[in-house]
Amino acid sequence: MMRSVASSFVFAVFICSLFATASARTYEPYRLDSEPSVRIGLSTNARSVAITTGDTSLVSVSPDEPARLLGSTRVSVSIRSYRPPEVETYRIEFQNLPTREDADTMARDIRAATGETAIVSIDTVSNTWKIWVGKSSTSDIEIEELKARLADKGFEDAVVAVERKAYISAEAVALTEQLRSTSNSDVRSLVKPTSNAQPVAGAAVDPNLREVLVNSPAGGANFSSLKAIAFGSVNERANPVRLDGKAYRGKIEVFVNSRGTLTVVNVVPLEDYLLGVVPSELGLPQLEAQKAQAVAARTYAVANVGGYARQGFDMLPTVSSQVYKGVSAETRMGTMAVQQTRGIVATYNGKPIMAYYTSTCGGRTESSENIFGHAEPYLVGVECSLEGRRHFEPFLIKTSRTPAKVRDDANLDLVRSVSLLAANGYLLPVVQITDEWLDDVPTETEMANWLGNLAARFGKQPVQVTRSTAMPLELARVIAGFAFPPGTADTLLTESDINYQLAFDDAAQVPREQRADLAALMRDGLFMLNSDMTLQPGRPFTRGRMIRLITQIYARKKWTPETLTGKAKPTTDGRLVLASGKSERQVTVRPDVFLFREFGGRMYPVREAALVGGESVAYQLDALGAVKYLEIRPSESPTTAENMSPWVLWNKTASAAEVQSRLSRYVRGIGTLYDVNVKAVGYSRRPIELEIIGSNGIRSLKGGKIRSALRLPEQLFVMNKRYSGSQVVSYTFTGRGWGHGVGMCQYGAFGLAKMGVKYDEIIKHYYTGVDLTKAY
Repeated sequence: MMRSVASSFVFAVFICSLFATASARTYEPYRLDSEPSVRIGLSTNARSVAITTGDTSLVSVSPDEPARLLGSTRVSVSIRSYRPPEVETYRIEFQNLPTREDADTMARDIRAATGETAIVSIDTVSNTWKIWVGKSSTSDIEIEELKARLADKGFEDAVVAVERKAYISAEAVALTEQLRSTSNSDVRSLVKPTSNAQPVAGAAVDPNLREVLVNSPAGGANFSSLKAIAFGSVNERANPVRLDGKAYRGKIEVFVNSRGTLTVVNVVPLEDYLLGVVPSELGLPQLEAQKAQAVAARTYAVANVGGYARQGFDMLPTVSSQVYKGVSAETRMGTMAVQQTRGIVATYNGKPIMAYYTSTCGGRTESSENIFGHAEPYLVGVECSLEGRRHFEPFLIKTSRTPAKVRDDANLDLVRSVSLLAANGYLLPVVQITDEWLDDVPTETEMANWLGNLAARFGKQPVQVTRSTAMPLELARVIAGFAFPPGTADTLLTESDINYQLAFDDAAQVPREQRADLAALMRDGLFMLNSDMTLQPGRPFTRGRMIRLITQIYARKKWTPETLTGKAKPTTDGRLVLASGKSERQVTVRPDVFLFREFGGRMYPVREAALVGGESVAYQLDALGAVKYLEIRPSESPTTAENMSPWVLWNKTASAAEVQSRLSRYVRGIGTLYDVNVKAVGYSRRPIELEIIGSNGIRSLKGGKIRSALRLPEQLFVMNKRYSGSQVVSYTFTGRGWGHGVGMCQYGAFGLAKMGVKYDEIIKHYYTGVDLTKAY
């Protein structure tokens, strides 16, 4: 599609017209003949640059000239006013003849002997006569040959006369013509072939011509040129050329601009250019996200060839076009992303799209007409997430356990308690915990297991369990046997102590022989009453009451099973991923994990829960290091795909005076600012029109200028005003995102890739209705 710089300097306007022709086939697949090159304007105001290589030598190329091996690995390139080259001419003279007759006689003899012309003239300096033989020549070899022929004929005293004269070069004439015919271009170096390589005497040229001056430390590559000069390495792939120490693929081209300084352009094959763009624009470690970035960046480059044609290049290496950092930015993953999507561009109706992208969209992208003022059917606002449940599916932690089903609010906390106990060896014989199960009396098997676990904690032997063990007085006797040596309470408590501890409604029903033990248990928090402050000795403990008692004893004795805590990162393949400093740690989750998630400040048992990152978790591990119990407290951060961005939420505050100053740069005639209101919002809820109320009336500000005027990271924001009386004194902007909010969200692409979404689906998610086309 584009000719190599090695054969000629490619003018950007010509390139742009070729792309326009290729893309004009509206309904045919977009195709290019071959991989194009792009021109990246690295500098537009350089006085001098250093160009180096790690190769054996630099190579330079200019229009209509063969490649020149410079024999140097380093040159400095600067600029100077044009100096017409001086040309040396040689001629044969016979000098110091005393008279005109002597000169005429010798001239006749020379003409007769050699056939050469012989012209007689007077030397006014010495007042003697001389003879000019033959024609002048720029070749000293030709003149020496003529001198030798004359000597053979007996004319041995010939002298070689040298004359130096400045001649306007053909390049200077051609450049003058170019400047006259392309007055709208900032390029001031010759970029087209010359029709005549011979110097021209007395030609009229532009008096302000500047030429590129090349110097090497060794002196072997010193020259100047009115043409653009492109520098490369002998082996550009293995040894990229360097500009002021920074390596770039392709060639570094230098030419004079309208400011009289140097413009420096990296002329590079498109795929090599992308190697330095993709990691610079999206360095997040997900291959599919970087592949989506490669397609977007390639498409943007193809659509923007000739974007800065007046200045002699296509794009800038900054956010004004695409961030490009040359070889230093290249990464293994970025290179894979470029290679695996080679030649693929996004098209709409057969034309490359304007593939805008933004760092962090804040959860929704915006339609282009609301930011840039022009509508594109493929740049419409979309959610930065997948639809419905699919968005959370990759982040789910699941359990095979059936969640409890309780209606009694008081039993909800019991579910958590019994689950924590069951995770630590307590018997839980039912598939699903219900109100009915909790309200029923525990079986002998359950009591034997629960009291056996409790005995072990006290360091005692298990007791024989019967149906009566669940009765309050019998249960108190068993627990007292665990907690105290025999006779302890009876010995150490007085009657007044016992009466003090047993001051509940039906204490009189407690037999005298058990009063001391029960009082000691009450004192130490190792037993409990019913909610109506009765013991009801004739009514057995229910499972729920038994679980509360065991939980209470554990809490008093500080035996509550320890839970580890941490901050979750997005789940990977059903594993718990924990933040650990700047790294992460993955922990296997058991299929039958006890799983809880917080809703409204309370923990509920669930069958599954999504960990999108940022959640607080409490968990316990089994003997093999797998999670057996897990509690999840949801993150307060957004759950969209771009939620890992540092700009997902932000706050900016400015005084009313600061806001007035900022707005005045974009809106004239505000006067004294009274108030600012959002008049209209777009699909994404971004303000797309502001109403500005000032002393000179009401003004408005629309589109993407709103973000620029207010100096905010993004345009997705809400305003909170602080008043002093009736006057607004400050504005606090709370918002989401970073960038203009149109097109592909880069952090969103990363999030989608982590969810397993492929690059082609990512592209089609953010660019509505596009096709992916193999252009070359």
